[in-house]
Amino acid sequence: MKGVSLSINTIIIISLAILVLVFLSYTFLAGSFPGFYGMRLEQAFNSGCEKYIRTGTSPKDIFVGDINSDGSEDSLLTACRLYYGIDDMTLTECENRCEQKFPFGGR
Repeated sequence: MKGVSLSINTIIIISLAILVLVFLSYTFLAGSFPGFYGMRLEQAFNSGCEKYIRTGTSPKDIFVGDINSDGSEDSLLTACRLYYGIDDMTLTECENRCEQKFPFGGR
């Protein structure tokens, strides 16, 4: 029986495919792919607002995960500020934005 041999082109294509898969896996897991930060912000804002609407808890006391990658958990107020790009947004403004986004939530 003859040994199986692969051409150089086949080896190069397989190597490139593996590199691309590794890069894409890292990008998706790290959340650094363009657009993921915005999706993460929107998800944090939505889940925090839903909790605010249900419970009436202050946005500064609702935690939505580490959305700004600083190593500590962030509040809904931080999510509001980042999501809307308003650094000095107040608690009342954040509450109003949540109530506008979810007008039929039951509180």
